[in-house]
Amino acid sequence: AIMRNREIQSKHLVRARGEVQFPIKVGEEAYYRQGDRLIWTDKVKRILEIAADYVRLETTAYYYIIEKERTEASALSLAA
Repeated sequence: AIMRNREIQSKHLVRARGEVQFPIKVGEEAYYRQGDRLIWTDKVKRILEIAADYVRLETTAYYYIIEKERTEASALSLAA
């Protein structure tokens, strides 16, 4: 268990904003859209959580939290 904790602490957390492109498959790179750019992660080891407004992944080298970009439309619907 001690080794596992050390391994978790050694991985950096990457927080990003963007639209995750599904499906996400373990063993393959995930990617997400930021405006008109596509950004790839390294190979996905585990899908930790898929929520309405973010996705949490563990890849070979990193932990990712990719949050949906708040668009004007979704901000307006929240205010209504």
